[in-house]
Amino acid sequence: MPRTADFEVSGKVQGVFFRKCTKDQAESLGVCGWVRNTRKGTVEGVIQGTTDKVNSMKHWLSKVGSPQSVIDSCTFVNEKNIDELEFEGFTIKKRSEFIGAGLSYDYISSAKGCI
Repeated sequence: MPRTADFEVSGKVQGVFFRKCTKDQAESLGVCGWVRNTRKGTVEGVIQGTTDKVNSMKHWLSKVGSPQSVIDSCTFVNEKNIDELEFEGFTIKKRSEFIGAGLSYDYISSAKGCI
């Protein structure tokens, strides 16, 4: 059964290719979802896949990151089993101007081949 988790990573994670490396890592693991920068200097997103793949991605996001990044903290919320994946591939999204509490889905990059 697929799993989903929302994440937010803080530290030196903008301007260090964190989003691109996140996309590359997700694609190599077969994880679906998205990532984007926030106005407060963090990186946030959603990851989906099998439990093992999501756990591997969680480890990478919280402990590894991009070569030049410095991860201070990584939080995961809304982690749960889902009936089916909500995304095809893994995307990098534009930083959104947050309006209310809703998420913006303005994709700028996409990839295929995710289970």
